[in-house]
Amino acid sequence: MNDLVIIGAGGHGRTLYETATLLGYENIVFLDDNESRLNTSEMHVIGKTSDLNLFANTAKHIVIGIGNNKLREVFHHQLQSLNITPTTLVHPFAFVSPSATLGSGSVVLAGAVIGANSTLGVGTIVNSHSTVDHDSTLGDFAHLGVGVHLAGGANIGKSAFLQAGTVGGYSATVDEHAICLPGTIL
Repeated sequence: MNDLVIIGAGGHGRTLYETATLLGYENIVFLDDNESRLNTSEMHVIGKTSDLNLFANTAKHIVIGIGNNKLREVFHHQLQSLNITPTTLVHPFAFVSPSATLGSGSVVLAGAVIGANSTLGVGTIVNSHSTVDHDSTLGDFAHLGVGVHLAGGANIGKSAFLQAGTVGGYSATVDEHAICLPGTIL
């Protein structure tokens, strides 16, 4: 039995591998479609993402290690169709307020801060050193890049991608599926 299956062995998947290792997961394997990632010493790729239904019952936990919002949503729905709830990972060096709510399959990485009464939808990514201040909401599959800072009351739409260094003031809003380029000020 695999302790954790990570869908995707690219940069985000490898980051989740390291996070999962710090959280105590031991038998961690990957599903990935890139042939060059098969049989490498640092990762144990057991099959392609299309093999998910074959390996779903061999894992205690499954997490989606894909940064692309659309693909992450597709895999999230595929897991739901298999009656599997994607695992949520919170890096041990992140802070999540006890009053915050994290949707299934969300990922909060090293140095991130999730403030009081904030809500993260399903499949969201809050990358390293990002801040989601009090009373903010991230829609399902929203993605905050490295060093994104949102002041209180921000409302980020479904599948929005705020790239590295984006800064949002109090009650900032971002539409669904919007892309904020690096350094955007909202």
